[in-house]
Amino acid sequence: MSYQILLIEDDPIFTFLLEKGIKHADLKGDTVNFSNGKPAIEFLKNEYSDQKNYIIFLDLNMPVMNGWEFMDQLESFASTDNCMVFILTSSAYRNDIEKLKKKPLVVDFVTKPITEFLLKGIKESIDDKFEQNQTI
Repeated sequence: MSYQILLIEDDPIFTFLLEKGIKHADLKGDTVNFSNGKPAIEFLKNEYSDQKNYIIFLDLNMPVMNGWEFMDQLESFASTDNCMVFILTSSAYRNDIEKLKKKPLVVDFVTKPITEFLLKGIKESIDDKFEQNQTI
């Protein structure tokens, strides 16, 4: 199974490490990097298709367009049938987590630094969701 993987993160070192981890966890898909939410949401508005699956790793604290603003726009057109958002955060603020739990597209929260073990668990949840949707 293949996906479009979007890494929306302003820290180039963390992005590099996340890309390496994705390869080691055997997540299959084209990876596209964005340093903030603005070019990412523009990309998705132009490219989004119900026929593709999207995995989004989203940092909350970024310049220009942060993760909150990105989510507000993404929710206007994306579907939980083919889109999964994993929130990347360096600190797990309880209020942020509670607000994000209410967003249907958000699947999980990942506290930085992310490990290969966590990515393998993420891969299992992705595979389970998209395999389930294919049999419906």
